[in-house]
Amino acid sequence: MSAPGAPDATLVLRDGSTVAVRPIEARDEAALADFYGKLSPESRAFRFFASTTDVREIAKRLAISDFESQFGLAALAGNELVGHAVYIVTAGTRAEMGLAIADGYQGRGLGILLLGRLAEAASHAGIDVFTAVVKADNHRMLDLLRDSGFPLWLRSEPGEVHADFPTELSAEARQNFERRDALAALAAVNRFLAPHSVAVIGDSLDPETTGGTILRHLLSSGFAGHVYPVNGTGEPVGGGKAYRSVRDIPEPVEMAVITVPAIAAVDVAGECGQKGVRALVMTTGGFAESGPEGTELQNRLLEVCRQAGMRLVGPNCMGVLNTSPQVRLNASLVPELPLRGRIGFLSQSGSLGLAVMEHARAVGSGFSAFVSVGNNADVSGNDLLQYWEADPHTSVILLYLESFGNPRRFARLARRIGRHKPIVAVKAGRTG
Repeated sequence: MSAPGAPDATLVLRDGSTVAVRPIEARDEAALADFYGKLSPESRAFRFFASTTDVREIAKRLAISDFESQFGLAALAGNELVGHAVYIVTAGTRAEMGLAIADGYQGRGLGILLLGRLAEAASHAGIDVFTAVVKADNHRMLDLLRDSGFPLWLRSEPGEVHADFPTELSAEARQNFERRDALAALAAVNRFLAPHSVAVIGDSLDPETTGGTILRHLLSSGFAGHVYPVNGTGEPVGGGKAYRSVRDIPEPVEMAVITVPAIAAVDVAGECGQKGVRALVMTTGGFAESGPEGTELQNRLLEVCRQAGMRLVGPNCMGVLNTSPQVRLNASLVPELPLRGRIGFLSQSGSLGLAVMEHARAVGSGFSAFVSVGNNADVSGNDLLQYWEADPHTSVILLYLESFGNPRRFARLARRIGRHKPIVAVKAGRTG
């Protein structure tokens, strides 16, 4: 069940990791009690003006969303509740809002994203004004409200600050949220295009296999980071050490390229999440492009990624590459790094992407980076637009898309970015 204006969503935090957000339900009562019970005494005092509170009674009252008198949002990292936002109608079209973030997630941008989602839901429900009652020494919450871009009306009372603000996003607030979204996209995409370490995972990494090909391209490109072959057996690959599972790698792994068959890919993605991988490239086909069963499998893959805070390129893609001399990443099926240039290129069709790069080489043109998004399940044109907007090594953005994740947002981004960086976008129908 979703409230008007507040469907289930995935929020990208400042560091590029993700949390799932959905409306609070009665079944969340125990999770809410656990969440508030684990807050530090200071965080609990800031939220409820007292560090000693009956969290079970609080959870019972707050695990309600009737969309008329009260509505709440839960932010979840995996199965753990890490953030809670709620509004309670006080009179007419006014409501008091409250916000709490797990101590380990404070300072990562989750609070202001939850505030934005809560305000959007309230506005759709006919709530015009939020009131927040904040302890005078709760500087983090006061800074959050000031930085949000919502116009504030403040008044001080003994030990408290009362803030009133409209639920409708102002132009400044919208710009602030878009700026934060851009920073989150930059952090997320950077893990794909400039990772410190890459694991290549396949049933076999023999030279003729997809995994073996990508491993060979990665090594021959002169990649500046660490490369870890994972072949399910741990038998050496090309005379070098390999691992049975990504979980067996003793060092941190930032990005993984998965080439195992679809039937095993979701479980392997789960192992990557357990390892702490944050960027997943899935070249494997057999997902949404193959029919209803594949669509269900892709949904399971996305759920695994969301629970682990991983971003996904693919599935059913050719991989990613970055020609920067400081990175030299070719984690793709493209035979060799293209010429160094200033074109950022995203293609939803792998074969067309390869053909474009071959033609560009023939005429002497080059690229800063290439991303093959395949089924476009997670990381999309919107993310790449914001990344290349900030990239000083990219002057032109080239996109071949068969589907838009969020067409309206794409249009807003393209208008803004196109003012200072040319965008060449081709939209085609899916051909399979």
